[in-house]
Amino acid sequence: MRFTPHALVFDMDGLLVDSEPLWHEVEIAFAASRGGVWTHEMALECTGMGIGQVVHVMGRKGGFEVDEATDVAEIENHFVSRVDGLSLKPFAMAILNDVRGRLPVGLASSSARMLIDAILKHFDLRDYFDVTVSGREVAHAKPFPDVYLRAADLLGVSPPECLAIEDSRNGAKAARAAGMKVIAVPEVDPAGFELLADAVVGNLDEARALLELP
Repeated sequence: MRFTPHALVFDMDGLLVDSEPLWHEVEIAFAASRGGVWTHEMALECTGMGIGQVVHVMGRKGGFEVDEATDVAEIENHFVSRVDGLSLKPFAMAILNDVRGRLPVGLASSSARMLIDAILKHFDLRDYFDVTVSGREVAHAKPFPDVYLRAADLLGVSPPECLAIEDSRNGAKAARAAGMKVIAVPEVDPAGFELLADAVVGNLDEARALLELP
């Protein structure tokens, strides 16, 4: 299968940036500081969700009270303090350089604006995107379609003419619900992704090979 999109919309965490391990470390440490337990497996189930949703899941599973605004701020500040230790995913720059200037490109992330901006600044990626949208800037975060619908609107391209590239099930669900075509690049077991995406590949180079660009 080949794709000829009028616009391309990327996820960020776990797709372009190898940030999921750091997210999991920060979440596990946060839960432990509250006397709760948050395992790697639990974190994987929430991959792609906004951290506001995740802290409530952590509280329910860990048996501690949650103050969403305060707890999210603590987690995000810890994450931002360690951004310098992150790395890009393999072939991230190759696909970004391929699409740059050839069609509209957006970023649709569950992360807060502060985190998006910190990561794009650290890797000098801001100019690769025509628009960036945070899950905090829409009514409902992934797996709801809002962040992808907002990205398409800002790009001036109808969702069915957009192609989303995602690494998580929650993200793929969001893009599919928005009416976009989806290429999945799973960080986890790919089983079941074929029900959520139009194509499932092993890395961003394989995703790049499926694009027919103007």
